[in-house]
Amino acid sequence: MNYTKQIQDIASQLFAEGKIDVFVGYRLNGFDDNQVPVLIKDPQDVHKLVFTDKSVFNLVNYLKTDHTRRKRVGLVVKGCDSRSLNLMLTENQVKRENIYVVGICCEGVTDDAGQKMQNCVDCMVPDAVVSDELLGTASGADTLTYKMNADVAALSNIPLTERAAYFEEVFENCIRCNACRHSCPLCYCAKCCIDQETATLYNGANTTSAAFHALMTWSLHLAGRCVDCRNCEKACPSHLPLHLLHKQNESVIFENFQEHLAGVIPEDRGAFYKYSLKDPDDFIM
Repeated sequence: MNYTKQIQDIASQLFAEGKIDVFVGYRLNGFDDNQVPVLIKDPQDVHKLVFTDKSVFNLVNYLKTDHTRRKRVGLVVKGCDSRSLNLMLTENQVKRENIYVVGICCEGVTDDAGQKMQNCVDCMVPDAVVSDELLGTASGADTLTYKMNADVAALSNIPLTERAAYFEEVFENCIRCNACRHSCPLCYCAKCCIDQETATLYNGANTTSAAFHALMTWSLHLAGRCVDCRNCEKACPSHLPLHLLHKQNESVIFENFQEHLAGVIPEDRGAFYKYSLKDPDDFIM
């Protein structure tokens, strides 16, 4: 999967036609074949853009920054990335007319060992669902087949006490740096209730209890909105398995909220805006 030349050509044309002020893509990190996000403002720098199976990050997160606000932006999105863009559009955080979207029919990105990442193995929406230009061959899937995350399924089969002990260790290793929140495209509140310096709902101390409340609050705010891009896990210095919280929420919501999957349908306002008399209610306390 290599769309480097196509993306360079598209960015050059957009700058030449005066359609964008900045292009958000990927470049090599300068040390190996891994990549980092890059914001191109000078057309002379378009040659730095690359796209391969090492283009792992969700670039939609950069639409929250002052570098792109009130600017015309070119943006590269994979399937999961485009779902978060759909949600930001629906939640009125960005304007569609200000963004030129280069969509990718993604074949999956890889980790440092060259292995396809788990969220790519389990991916249900590999093709960009919103784009002005689509690169690659579409998967051709007419219907969405839900895949239960293997890690969540495995945890559900162990005794509750062991599960609690496992998550206590997870929360104990959280250093409350908030990298997960800052890396998430859908965490765009100017002041967050889980921020360690501005916590308003509870003590913001760096303790296991505070980490428990912070991560659980954060995951519930993303319930029905997480697109499984795993920017949060890639940013976490403690390498916490944060997808367990989000994928558990996702499976419960898919089962109980009319098979809702975040960001797949344009202008779909989310699971908690949906209601049907046929909805199951036996899980409600």
